[in-house]
Amino acid sequence: MRKRLGALVTVMVLISVSAGAALSPIYVKVGDASAWVALDGFPKVQGAVAYQGPVSDPADPNWKGDATYSGVRLADVLASVGAVSADALVSVIAADGFAKAIPASVLSGGTAAGDVILALDRGDPSWEGAPMLVFLAPDGKFANDDMLATLGEKYSHYFGDKPSTTGLMVKNVAYVIVNYNGGALPDLSEATTAATQAAAPDAALTVVRGESTFTYTLAEIEAFETISASGTFTNSAGVDYTAAYVGVPMATLIGNVPADATILVTASDGYSMNYKADMFLDTSAGTWILAYKENGAHMPLDPGYFRIVQVGPDTPHFQSSLSARMVQKIEVRGEYQPYTLTATGVVTRVFERSELEAGIGCPCHTSTIASTTKGVTATYSGLPLWRLIAYIDDGIFPAIEEGIHYNDTDFNDALLTMGYNVVLTASDGYSQTVPLSVIAHNDLFIVAFKKDGVFLDATKDGAMRFVYDDSVVLPDGVSLKSVKFLASITLVKP
Repeated sequence: MRKRLGALVTVMVLISVSAGAALSPIYVKVGDASAWVALDGFPKVQGAVAYQGPVSDPADPNWKGDATYSGVRLADVLASVGAVSADALVSVIAADGFAKAIPASVLSGGTAAGDVILALDRGDPSWEGAPMLVFLAPDGKFANDDMLATLGEKYSHYFGDKPSTTGLMVKNVAYVIVNYNGGALPDLSEATTAATQAAAPDAALTVVRGESTFTYTLAEIEAFETISASGTFTNSAGVDYTAAYVGVPMATLIGNVPADATILVTASDGYSMNYKADMFLDTSAGTWILAYKENGAHMPLDPGYFRIVQVGPDTPHFQSSLSARMVQKIEVRGEYQPYTLTATGVVTRVFERSELEAGIGCPCHTSTIASTTKGVTATYSGLPLWRLIAYIDDGIFPAIEEGIHYNDTDFNDALLTMGYNVVLTASDGYSQTVPLSVIAHNDLFIVAFKKDGVFLDATKDGAMRFVYDDSVVLPDGVSLKSVKFLASITLVKP
């Protein structure tokens, strides 16, 4: 008979989910912190394993057929909610109440049990066990002896008086609780609520930079460059709350502003906060982001749909008072110096600061290269030069209202055999010339706006700088240097 935890409240049974369907979030509790966690937001691991059933006849080891599972590490899921001590006990509970307890020390791997995962896929469209507790033994066989050695007799599974690893396969996991005391569990109907909170059709963000105003939908925000990392703050109950967030760097949204500029953030309920831009530009302790996901799921209106948090690989601890919630509008106030990039060829196009910075916010437009100067290598991010040339090399180009927009067919390849050059000119008149054929279809030559992830220092590099990757091998007779304070690009006839 399957062992069940006592004192479980009556709960709704989750609808079984096939490998290709969406899974409901599961309830995870670590200490005083808890959350409904969507499992699709974690790194995936995969492995094949066979389980051993109870052995009655020494001549028959009773191995079950192996299967290949793909899923997420249980340790990662727990870490998204809070830190788990090595001496803790983790209860994995199915929707129907069946449960198993696992010593937390086993979750870190390195034992005969291997990676402990919640499997989401078994390579079989008809499989309905996800999420399922699975032990990916390193040798592909989870033996009864392995179970006893890692879990101990107390937490191993027995069929009668015989150990059996097959009994550890908890299907349709609904709850994961650290040091569970047998108390009541949340109704699983809350999982449905947590899942449906994600697709808020009214989630929108307005960004005001200078004279330009932009309104982005949630889908458009998700297309920007994103950061996925954890952060911690102390909540109103005095408890440290740690969560994994996904969002857009605030520096990307506000653009290349002076450190003393004021950033006004307004929430959907009318509450507003003023920030100094230097807080968002300083990445020494972590990165401030406008988060739209928490623990793998989109946030509800409160504290979302958008929230300002600080994250990083070391899970920085930030003040909760700095974490604006329900963000609806971001305004850059104070000094905001406009700049332009003038491109001249068959036609002339003047790119405004607002569209240039909006363009580099999206990874689909941006190229990142490595360039070494005086023995120091830095990474630069910006717009590929040849793609900007496509706006001026003939009469075919994206409409102005589209902003930075690439169509590969817009570039005029007919000019490559005609000896055209590109002249790159700085604001002080300094210039460099490069053959069009050298940069064509090559994203390693860029107009850079960021250095090592931070907008260029306008006093040292200007707002824009032409630079190219160290790996580029220039043709014989072509010499090319970086151009700081870039102001214009000109397509010159032979």
